Amino acid sequence: MTDNFSKCLKFASVLAGCYLIFVALFSRSLADNDLWGYLAFGRIFWEEGYFPYHDIFSYTPTKPLWIYHEWLTGVFFYAVFKFSGPVGLQLLRYITIILAVYFIYLTAIKRGGSPISALIALLPAAVLISFGYVPVRAQVFTYLFFILTLYILEVARQDKKRQVLWWLIPIQILWCNFHGGFLAGIGVIFLYAAGEGAAGKKFLPFVKTGIVASFATLINPYGFKYWVFMCQAVSMTRPEITEWMSVFAAIKMHVQAAPVCIFVCLSIFCLILFGFRRKHDITDILVVIVILYLGYKHIRHSVLFGLVFGAYVPVVLSECWKGWKEKFVFFTSRQWMPKVFLLAFFLTIYGFINPSLSSTLTPSFNISIPSSHYPIGALRFLQARNFRGNVLPHFDWGEFLVWTCYPYCKVAMDGRYETVYKEDINQEYFDFLMGRENWRAFLVKYPHDVVLIKPNTRTYFLMLREPLWRLAYSDLGCALFLLKRLA
Repeated sequence: MTDNFSKCLKFASVLAGCYLIFVALFSRSLADNDLWGYLAFGRIFWEEGYFPYHDIFSYTPTKPLWIYHEWLTGVFFYAVFKFSGPVGLQLLRYITIILAVYFIYLTAIKRGGSPISALIALLPAAVLISFGYVPVRAQVFTYLFFILTLYILEVARQDKKRQVLWWLIPIQILWCNFHGGFLAGIGVIFLYAAGEGAAGKKFLPFVKTGIVASFATLINPYGFKYWVFMCQAVSMTRPEITEWMSVFAAIKMHVQAAPVCIFVCLSIFCLILFGFRRKHDITDILVVIVILYLGYKHIRHSVLFGLVFGAYVPVVLSECWKGWKEKFVFFTSRQWMPKVFLLAFFLTIYGFINPSLSSTLTPSFNISIPSSHYPIGALRFLQARNFRGNVLPHFDWGEFLVWTCYPYCKVAMDGRYETVYKEDINQEYFDFLMGRENWRAFLVKYPHDVVLIKPNTRTYFLMLREPLWRLAYSDLGCALFLLKRLA
């Protein structure tokens, strides 16, 4: 009876600790900029009853075919939002997080990690992963499908159950329609094939699955053109978007400081662990190196490394613990030592992510749209005047305007970026937004009626000197310029 009570108490303590960290890490309510683009697409699909293959939200030149690699996310999100509002979207996000964490844990155990080592690795991994779950984004599906793919690959490898690999085909069909990150899934299948082949093990089942899964991704609204677009998108540089910067560029420009710092620290720790590991697994090394490369190349991919860290590191920690038990018998013979260490680790991580030790015990189910992040005041100004026309917005606000102002207003640029706009248009727009030498070309080339940008920027001060424009509204977060002939 006492043993059962002790086990229940330990389980309850771990569960409570995980819950507190979950709330501290993932309970975010600020709306992501891309959310509005998803909802706008879903509204067209459900309310107007057609699939928009061509852009309908912009007045600047666009591509002849709008390949929206997140189309199913938009369709799904809008249905959830329509019937349950922000609560439904947040609940969906929490469910995907819990599932992703669960499969990280299962993968770690399947690979031979102990429950304690799995929890120890999961905590810092969750801190890094949390940066990818800014309230609601299509990436939540990529993270879930990626770790699910890793789990299936490990089941096939550890248990020799090759038939489970065929589950990766329907996963890829869903994944490619929810988000373009499906390429990571295809890639990791072939990494496992290469690793198993190099180790002299059976690799053909992995190769066959990878080939069939690749062809299965052609089941999408755009067919082979989707792959053409993805090849172009993967090789495209996006220097103005911080999450697409490399780690070194981010350090140089002092942006994305928190995720970059955590990613670098975990990557160094992981390399040290695997570098000094007695048993070198070629598949593990391939996956870790490639995912690390992707993370250093683009900050947004560091979340994938967080998933790999949580799944791959526990088995190495367990091996290290066995070695320490032989060398440091005095400490390791105490059964309470691992539990005390885990508790201390819980408290350290919680103090790191919640330094104020706030007493918030429930996750947020709201999606906030504060005026400090969105041009709420400017939109009210335009709505009060029943404005109809073309808006040249700050990049972060484009999709919000698409959601709130269509069909009365169209935008010059928005976060759909390479899916809709040609590269020369993107370049002209960012020259304007950054106030570069030829900034004015974009202003005079297209029929803008309103310019909606952030105040106290280079472009803002340049606009103040423009004879055909006047500052009609401004607050701490936004500045609205109107053509004088429309004022």
